[in-house]
Amino acid sequence: MNWGSGRRFASLTETGLRQLLPIAVCVSVAATGCASGGATAGNNTARPAASPTLASNTPTAAVGATVTPSAPASGPTAARLLVLADGVEGGVGLWTCTGGDWAATEPIPGATALARDGDALTFAIGGSLASRLVSSPGVAGTAWSPKWVKEPLGGSIVGLDRSDSGATAIVVSASDSLTFAVVGKDGATSELFPAPSSPFGPSVAWLDSDRLALISVDAEQIPRLAVVDSVKQTIELLSGLGGVRVFALSPDRQTLAVATESAVYVASAGDWLANKVPAPIANLKPSQVVWDPALSADGSLLAVLSGTEDAGGIVTDIHEIGYVRDGSSWAVAFDSAAPFSRALGQVWLD
Repeated sequence: MNWGSGRRFASLTETGLRQLLPIAVCVSVAATGCASGGATAGNNTARPAASPTLASNTPTAAVGATVTPSAPASGPTAARLLVLADGVEGGVGLWTCTGGDWAATEPIPGATALARDGDALTFAIGGSLASRLVSSPGVAGTAWSPKWVKEPLGGSIVGLDRSDSGATAIVVSASDSLTFAVVGKDGATSELFPAPSSPFGPSVAWLDSDRLALISVDAEQIPRLAVVDSVKQTIELLSGLGGVRVFALSPDRQTLAVATESAVYVASAGDWLANKVPAPIANLKPSQVVWDPALSADGSLLAVLSGTEDAGGIVTDIHEIGYVRDGSSWAVAFDSAAPFSRALGQVWLD
């Protein structure tokens, strides 16, 4: 299993854009056994690879346009999903998805990442950070720029999350590598230490005011959930599940969703930290890839982007799939064709 070169989980570092595709910030794996963590790797040099190839979806270019899904949406939820993607006035902007129905709402030129913290949305725009209200995502709010102790890192911010204390974790993609850093409330910025070992993607989330969840590899180059304590300066790899490609934490920081090459899992953050592995809520088909998961505020809704990869590595049939929790089980709430060709982040508004 060669983590440094495969075709499926490609990097976005050459374009500086987040999650253009399947399990999008990861390096490819075309082997079996990864979901259980039982496989070993033969390449100790892990790095993001080249950007993947997506088939064109012919997105809509008009703000406020409504896009009818190719398949009728169904499901019990009318909650709104906010997606940062292309196809809005010919560039990057915001789409809403309500029960599978799409509408383009607002262009945000230069945006490369999106996260939600409570009632606030945080965007990465041109190397700076900007905060907007969840209730009015189209209205510009406060903006600030990272102040680097050393010279500023080149590249794009491709992942971020803001803590309750006001610090923002960012992931910068440049020179075919990823750098994790923390931006304080005053803008002072320092690289995260200890840094993840050979990270495969910009998934990052604050578990509390000190600890960050991210992805790192073990001694056998298997990607796992990891916890970095930014105060104690320690890193712990969680042993419960191997083959982690991407994850998302709910805004209340209580629920965590994880995707491997073969399945999607959801459990409480406490269970993951205790190395407990839940039963999957969805098993993926051999040719199916998913990326950019998003959990609702209370962890009861999950959305993932999904596509079908052919033998040549081309991903087609891009869909947004929504899941709803009913007690201890999960069901598909909607499955809707996406009106864009690439997505840079998504969060639930409701």
